Amino acid sequence: MQRLSDDDARILRLESDVIAGHTLKVAIVDPPEGGELPTLDLVRRRVQSRLAAVRRARQRLAPTPLSIATPAWIDDVSFDIRRHVRLASEPVHDRDAVVAFAGKIMAERLDHSRPLWCIDYAGPLDDGHIALVMRIHHCMADGVTALRFLKTLLWDDEDGREPGADSGWEPTPEPGAGRLLAAGLGSRARDVGGAISSGAGLAELPGTLRRELWPLGADTAFDRRIGGDRELAFTSCNLADLKRIEHAAGEHVTINDVVLAMVAGAIRRWLSTHHEYMETMRVQIPVSMHHRDEDGDALGNRDSFLFCDLPISEPDPRARLIAINAETTSRKEHHDPAELYSFFHSLSHVRPLYRVASGFASGPREFALSVSNVPGPREPISLLGGNVAELYSAAEPADRHALRASAISLAGRMGLGFCTDPGTVPGVADLAEGLDESLEELLELC
Repeated sequence: MQRLSDDDARILRLESDVIAGHTLKVAIVDPPEGGELPTLDLVRRRVQSRLAAVRRARQRLAPTPLSIATPAWIDDVSFDIRRHVRLASEPVHDRDAVVAFAGKIMAERLDHSRPLWCIDYAGPLDDGHIALVMRIHHCMADGVTALRFLKTLLWDDEDGREPGADSGWEPTPEPGAGRLLAAGLGSRARDVGGAISSGAGLAELPGTLRRELWPLGADTAFDRRIGGDRELAFTSCNLADLKRIEHAAGEHVTINDVVLAMVAGAIRRWLSTHHEYMETMRVQIPVSMHHRDEDGDALGNRDSFLFCDLPISEPDPRARLIAINAETTSRKEHHDPAELYSFFHSLSHVRPLYRVASGFASGPREFALSVSNVPGPREPISLLGGNVAELYSAAEPADRHALRASAISLAGRMGLGFCTDPGTVPGVADLAEGLDESLEELLELC
């Protein structure tokens, strides 16, 4: 019986009255050349035909009695594909409507009595495209593994296979409370053993904690309580433009540094519009700890992080980029993400200490917002013969971290966006426009 890892369970516990807990992807699909637009029925058949390759897609969470261990994954004996690949609940005719609909869906919770994913089909749009708005609970997959999930279930194979018939799945009967309790006791015993042996390999930890967690950051405009509403804004650019800036800025500058500089420029403009001023703004940068040789079908979370102070008050875009690069380079040279992952993974076996440490590291004085950048497919992808023309990602803000920024690449393009509670941080579309303006500034350096 598989169960949530400690990392996954921590994410599940983040759910609250205002946090739904999932990530979201938006894909815009071109009409196939010389073919018909993929219908909802065809998309359902495509996903249905591939479910056998992703066991987790038909599993739900079952709490362990007395909460002595993390919830277990069990087969959903009443699984129905129609609940998970469904028609958009309102008419969606253009790109603006897609983004507005995605914001509403971002605020809608996934049903914990069912598998924790859903694909909403919107279209056809007025321009002939369709849109897929895809949610996966963060306890089930992080940025890297969510893309694996979608690749397996949705995108065309190189051999161009068409949707097949139902694979004839027979679910394993749901375990009773006694079996769940016994399995939970065994898992808890293994956790105790892990706690005894997991303290090695942290020789560099004091320096890492000093660099990453101290000193505390300043109060920010995004240190605000949030509600449950969500608003999204997206933009995109050519990856080649980011690479031009990367090469023009000098050795060691990375694409992610350029994205962070764009975010810094966008926030600088937003703050000036809203008559607020900040010298710097500390951001959290998630870092994937997945191994290249791990199981390609594996899901779950293996993320660490590092912090970076964005020089918001710096008017020179090149100086902003160089300052960002200096910080990220130092933290990478000291292997801070790996040290922090080992530290928090060790503490996860001692839950009271883990809760205190993770609460401190996620506080509003530690960082203002999170900025994620997930490398997507390098080559074009398609759905039932239609090219996936655009791909965007959104992750939830958090209480007292009222803004969230995300980036994802696809076949030479980079999709970027913001997510917030519109009642807390107004003008999210202005922030997305600020990304475009910041990119233009940086391109002038080339």
